[in-house]
Amino acid sequence: MSGRPDGARGPADGLRAHAAGLRERAERLRGACEALDWKGPQADAFRARVEELALRCGRAAEGLALSAAELDGGPDRPERRGRYFMR
Repeated sequence: MSGRPDGARGPADGLRAHAAGLRERAERLRGACEALDWKGPQADAFRARVEELALRCGRAAEGLALSAAELDGGPDRPERRGRYFMR
């Protein structure tokens, strides 16, 4: 819940929702790729590319979650976890 009187989500909530969506899509990509009955060098290259994209989605989701924590000012803020956060 955003705590806003109109029930609208705040920016941090939106970032968290996008992060969750990216994580879900990464897992769907992986699952769909695993389900393929395709073998050979082209299949291996395709699977490697899909895994690379899924990893990038995961990294982007982490960045969005960290940004949401920064907006919230909560304990997961990057500087409180020993990470450097550029402004």
